[in-house]
Amino acid sequence: MMVDRPESHFIFLYHPAAFHGHHYIAYQGKPLTNKEYLEHWGKWVLTGTRAEFDILAKNIDPYVEKGVIPCVKYDRVPLNHLGMEECVMCVYCDDRQREEVWKIIAEFGVNLKAWFYERETWEMWSPGGRLLENWIASQNLSQEEAENVRADARQRVRAIYKNEDAIFTGLEQ
Repeated sequence: MMVDRPESHFIFLYHPAAFHGHHYIAYQGKPLTNKEYLEHWGKWVLTGTRAEFDILAKNIDPYVEKGVIPCVKYDRVPLNHLGMEECVMCVYCDDRQREEVWKIIAEFGVNLKAWFYERETWEMWSPGGRLLENWIASQNLSQEEAENVRADARQRVRAIYKNEDAIFTGLEQ
């Protein structure tokens, strides 16, 4: 199911039950704990144009609706303020199913791929991380505002590491 809200930077593909308590951050139907999320959850990262991703999204949406691919998100426009000239699509899954998910993506002509674990993404969006610091610089924040953003990022990361056995509930984007 495509979720395309114009006010959001991202366009998402979710299983329809995701809005009714279904945990898409799961493996073999079992929701991942925070520890399992950090150990196994990741994404195939693709670059391309919005038009290319609109077509690919329509092609892979049936796999999301069947639960074979847990979730997809892609940029509405390139993140120019972070130095991106192309849009990015993230196809999320547990690393234990990543090759199965890659085969599906490759069926539709995609041949360039990069795999990232979410823990790596967390590091890049943590204080001192390349993405967070570039974002802060692009927003022309005051020193106080920048420190508040960093403190919020620290708090989010700390909550995941503090409660290893809790079910990972995701983040609002």
